[in-house]
Amino acid sequence: MEEWLKITLCVSLFASFRDFRPVDSFYTSYLTSPAVNFTAEQVTEDIYPINSYATTSLVIIMFLVTDFVLYKPIVMLDALSSIVMFLLVLEPVTLFKSKLSMLFLGLTSASELAYMSYAYAKIRDRRLYQKMTGIVRGSNLLGKCLSSTFAQIAVSYLHIEYGLLVYISLTGSIVAFAVTFFLPPVKSSIYFHPESPKTANPKVNYNTFHNQHNKDLGQCFDEKSPMPVRVVFDQLYSELRDAYTNPYLLKYGIWFAFATGVYFQVLTYNDVLYLELNERNPVNNKLYNGGVDALAFITGALSSYFIGFLKVDWKSTSDLFLFVGSLLSCITLCVCYVTTSLNLVYIMYIMFCFVFQSMNVVARSETAKNLKHDSFAFIFGVVFFISLVVSSVITYLFVQGTIIAIPVSQQFLLYGLINGGLALWFFFKICIKKMYS
Repeated sequence: MEEWLKITLCVSLFASFRDFRPVDSFYTSYLTSPAVNFTAEQVTEDIYPINSYATTSLVIIMFLVTDFVLYKPIVMLDALSSIVMFLLVLEPVTLFKSKLSMLFLGLTSASELAYMSYAYAKIRDRRLYQKMTGIVRGSNLLGKCLSSTFAQIAVSYLHIEYGLLVYISLTGSIVAFAVTFFLPPVKSSIYFHPESPKTANPKVNYNTFHNQHNKDLGQCFDEKSPMPVRVVFDQLYSELRDAYTNPYLLKYGIWFAFATGVYFQVLTYNDVLYLELNERNPVNNKLYNGGVDALAFITGALSSYFIGFLKVDWKSTSDLFLFVGSLLSCITLCVCYVTTSLNLVYIMYIMFCFVFQSMNVVARSETAKNLKHDSFAFIFGVVFFISLVVSSVITYLFVQGTIIAIPVSQQFLLYGLINGGLALWFFFKICIKKMYS
């Protein structure tokens, strides 16, 4: 078996077990069940926001540390922090332990870029990136789909208690942690541990930054000599400037920041909305969270695969595509606000995930294609951080009620209006282009 395929399969195995977390689909139900007995308000306002704040605080730091320690230790930390999180929410659960668990969940989320960055660092042939990304992304979604399917069957047909789902999720994280021991170490990285001039890829030789600042060091700089921190920050600034002085990349960056921030909010608070609608009408609004999540992940995977093979001139059609997608996202989320039917909310959620994943593939692929350097992880790390800031600001101002506390259904209206604002912006861009064409 070829080396790149071995690495891809190892990373894919890690991604599958990392996201095999059946309790996620019913986590709010677990925390509000008699076994734990928190109120919905405690879950929404006191517990969940800590995850958002922790992830936002840690993501940029984790990216830089990931490069410095050569990726693999952070991949291991990703799984280990997930193990600690589930250990903290084993019964009996206290409010302090549940809040602390969200801190470790934030650490897991902030470390998520590490395993994809590891794969890019180990597989140097860029021609293989599309295949590798497709396999790893598919494995990630497969893990989520199997997790959600198992959760729904366990709750609806086997009548397993939510607490047992925590133990099963913990097992998945333990297996993911075990897989990390089979990942071969990375010997160099773009920023802190670049290759020596003799072995570095001439297309992206970051040692030129080092040579400009340290002309007297000559060839003493090899792959075991870490880059000076000042030089690293010069590199980071240069790449960020190159990326976002490009209007085409800036457009995708703005969409990604706001749309992904909203996506995080929807994933965090969707089952709070489900539970509220279920409590209003338990007979007609039965909970099928696991099955719906499985459908959402499968449709998202199919849309990602389909979009990946489309032959489209995105530079000429991207504004229209992003306008239609943002408008559909706006409509689906606003319907979640106006309806009292949980089944209709489920349908809107699946449609929203389908649209978001389709747009996400285009935004990522077009950004990666148009970057000057191999700085995919850094550029998306920055945008990921901004999207988390958007999510945290929404949480702080409207979920926790610093300005005004709004009910969960009205939160979905707010998420829809943010996507509506993006749709309006792309519509104006289309109109302006037609006026000057």
